[in-house]
Amino acid sequence: MPMLATVADDFTGASDQASMLAGAGVSSLLVLDEAFDVSSGHWQAITYASRLRSIAPEQARALGATLFARAAGLQPRMIQYKYCSTFDSTPEGNIGPCLDVAMQTLGPLPGAVVVPALPVNGRTTYQGRHFVLGVPLDESPMRQHPLNPMTDANLVRWLGRQTQSPVGLVSYETVEKGPAAITDGLKGLWAEGIPYVVVDCLSQRHVRVIAQALWDQPFISGSSALPMELPGVWRKEGLLEPARQSHVPEGAPGDRHDAPVLALSGSCAAQTLRQVQGARGFHLICVDLDTVIEGDTERESRRLVARADEALREGGRALVSSSQSPQDRAVSEARAKSAGLSPHELGRRIEGLMGEVARQVLAHQAVLHLLVAGGETSGAVCQALGLRAVEILTEIAPGVPLCRSIDEPHTIIALKGGNFGGDDFFPRAAAAALGARWG
Repeated sequence: MPMLATVADDFTGASDQASMLAGAGVSSLLVLDEAFDVSSGHWQAITYASRLRSIAPEQARALGATLFARAAGLQPRMIQYKYCSTFDSTPEGNIGPCLDVAMQTLGPLPGAVVVPALPVNGRTTYQGRHFVLGVPLDESPMRQHPLNPMTDANLVRWLGRQTQSPVGLVSYETVEKGPAAITDGLKGLWAEGIPYVVVDCLSQRHVRVIAQALWDQPFISGSSALPMELPGVWRKEGLLEPARQSHVPEGAPGDRHDAPVLALSGSCAAQTLRQVQGARGFHLICVDLDTVIEGDTERESRRLVARADEALREGGRALVSSSQSPQDRAVSEARAKSAGLSPHELGRRIEGLMGEVARQVLAHQAVLHLLVAGGETSGAVCQALGLRAVEILTEIAPGVPLCRSIDEPHTIIALKGGNFGGDDFFPRAAAAALGARWG
């Protein structure tokens, strides 16, 4: 029986969750194929990756019902619905619809907390309004997200548009009073028939206080912040034993610095753009989006694979990127619209292309080290490679795990959300991946 079973709404969100748990000393498995049988392991935390965030609301309801039922079948002490700390969603969903499905599948439940804050990465909530590095969500770059533009920082109001159930708030003032006040506030709102409650959170101290209030709840929702602090509470309550963690040496991988590393970047997040620019030691290969828009992805795939193969033979590191600035992305989307493609359809073409490039390069080269930036890109790459599950080795940046494939133990992979990691993420992640194999 694991302590925590998590249903995450995208692939890098799931890896972020699993990474935070590993960083808190919890043996953690990231499941990429929902049909993977985890019964033979002794994992303290199981995290299911999915595409709940990006599919249509009706599809999300159906998939959510399957995933929450599978999580419940593990009989964990707690189940979590994990979504992005920037509350990525549209007025129609999918956070609200998935919360509704979780309540129906896991019930009877008194209600659910909504804690998207992740202070360690600058995401905070005050009086129900959400901020990114001190900027209201609807004034941040998230307003221009190609798939889930956030136009209202008021999460109580935004979530209220996605569900017919009432949404309430446990405010900063209540959180400041401590765990008992939070518990009383939640119980009071739930007793009034308000099932979904946003909880203000401005610091890691607040995260710890909220975790102390929620440690025995059967169901929570939010970012990966609470799983950073819940293990400490569980240990104090005598519920969690020390986990055996895989050792990964730090630093450069000695004389194997020339081992090939393939990176793929599909995220257009501002941080990823800086990371692509700072990818020292990588041969940058840019996707020709005009060719993708024209529909000739097969020709573009051949070109990218040939360029990556050549770069890996010569220098050992290749970065295939479709990441664009907001201005360039707007131009590409306008061209796609003229060709009859929506932003979602263009995104799917790019994701499929990235997955195919990864599959072919690994078939041609002895590439056992992969770095992937972007939630949807990570999902496409993992599916194209047939990865079913990975164990978390270590956390190489807040929310960014280094993983080892369960099926292919020599395959090391890092999955990164768009805004995670430092400016030098790619060279640092390459050193960590090579160290895991050769150190």
